[in-house]
Amino acid sequence: MSDLTLRDVLDFRPDPWHATAQVWGRLAQGVDDVAEQVIRGTRDLVHVWPDGRASAAAVGKAEALRAEVSNVYNPAKRMADALEHHAYAMVALRRQAEEIVASARQAGYHVDMVTGVATAPPSADTAGGLDRFSRARESVLRYLPTVVDYARTQDDATANTISVNVPSPQAGFGTGQLDGVPREVVEAQSARSPAETNAWWASLTPLQQEQVLRRFPELVGGMDGIPVSDRDVANRSVLERQSALFQQRLSTVEDREGYLWSILRQGRFSDVYPDAEDPRTALEGELRKLASERAVLSGKLRGIDAISTRLHDPDLPEAYLIGFSSDGDGRAIVSVGDPDTADNVLTYVPGTGEKLSHVGGGIERADDMAEDTARADKDKTTSVVYWYGYDAPDTIFPDAGVDSYAEGGGRVLDTFQTGLRATHNGDSPSHNTVLGHSYGSTVIGHAARGPGFDADAVVFVGSPGVDVNHASDLTGVRPDQVWATTAEHDIIRWIPDWDVVHGNDPSEPDFGARVFASDPGEPDDEAATHSAYWDQDNIARWNMALIATGQLPKVQ
Repeated sequence: MSDLTLRDVLDFRPDPWHATAQVWGRLAQGVDDVAEQVIRGTRDLVHVWPDGRASAAAVGKAEALRAEVSNVYNPAKRMADALEHHAYAMVALRRQAEEIVASARQAGYHVDMVTGVATAPPSADTAGGLDRFSRARESVLRYLPTVVDYARTQDDATANTISVNVPSPQAGFGTGQLDGVPREVVEAQSARSPAETNAWWASLTPLQQEQVLRRFPELVGGMDGIPVSDRDVANRSVLERQSALFQQRLSTVEDREGYLWSILRQGRFSDVYPDAEDPRTALEGELRKLASERAVLSGKLRGIDAISTRLHDPDLPEAYLIGFSSDGDGRAIVSVGDPDTADNVLTYVPGTGEKLSHVGGGIERADDMAEDTARADKDKTTSVVYWYGYDAPDTIFPDAGVDSYAEGGGRVLDTFQTGLRATHNGDSPSHNTVLGHSYGSTVIGHAARGPGFDADAVVFVGSPGVDVNHASDLTGVRPDQVWATTAEHDIIRWIPDWDVVHGNDPSEPDFGARVFASDPGEPDDEAATHSAYWDQDNIARWNMALIATGQLPKVQ
């Protein structure tokens, strides 16, 4: 039990406690950084050195070292928090004690600074003075001992936290193994906001984070609010696993096709389908299904190869895999540069026909825009995100004429942009621009309808319409930060204006956007013009770079 006295409470000074708390806080942060380096530097040891006694010893030592370094963080952080809390709590109790003591002395009481006992003056017993002194005595006797008791309780609690978390030669420091994070806890994050998910992730030790990344990469990789570098680790794991599964399945399909074709050529249909009414028709039907599956598998593997090639290209800026799925048409979110550390972030949303098998072209556009923005502003960093995170329409007619793809995509894009804010590091927020091409602009229109859309500017390129008729209807972004361009010979101009299909053309004056220049394109090839905005010498490409880097007066 604490033996704090009233004098101790009145003499309390918080500055040394705050200073010590800062020291422990810096230690915790330093340990966290080092633990992450140790984990990332040793986790692949078992793969590159898998056999032998020396390998087993090295792997075991690395695991122990990761646990020890990682688990130092929590005790150090608890020490910092406890010391900081103690300082604020004791200052509040000191102020209460000062007020009560001052009131007692004003009423004529003598307060013992060691015991806290208050003694009434002799005059309190004389006629006429009982009421005033009895009220003061009641206040002193009721509240002053309570304040001292609270201070002693606080002192005991802080002492206990220190004794539990401080290192000792016998127990060591941080050698305990924390429990792993169960799947249900990870799955529960999907119902939380990106900011809440980010706070949960930060509460885990580096070793716990590593365990989650290793055991549940398919969950972590798609979570907005998880830092980009960690999502990249998770998604690369999923990418490699899916590549191996698809390769294996493709090999099985090709082997089966080869066997069936040999049977077909030999006319031995009943060997495969002995119970079928028409064995040949049954065999040919299976061949058609296998050919269709082979085409899908080959397409997805082509997309996976494009992503993997870009991620491992040493001649280009570092890329991060922020999202990946092979379900349905697939999904892929790839950033050139780290959005969490960049001064500017440009999110590029592709349009109709986008699927996993086609992602190579979208990633190339991201690389082109990253190169342009680096040239446009040499003093600041810009990360460009290729965001194929939604179910894009498969065809122009009838799919691209409906709103459902944009409604679903807009919700996901909104959350993604909020996640970029939650995970960004730096003294000031990044300047975030969202650019949509073709139907991708319609997706942005749905995302930007809400007031909470996290973008400083939106850009519509070759847009069929964004399902509003004026820039002011996009309440998630300032009207003067709505930009648009459509080439003179872009085939998209054949889409009816105003309330037909997707609303008013954003590049028309009555929409209210800031229209920037693009090359007119080819009158004899309007379809090619629709994709020409990223051609090397197209003025639109440079204007997009200027908008993304905030150099608005230079935009033409």
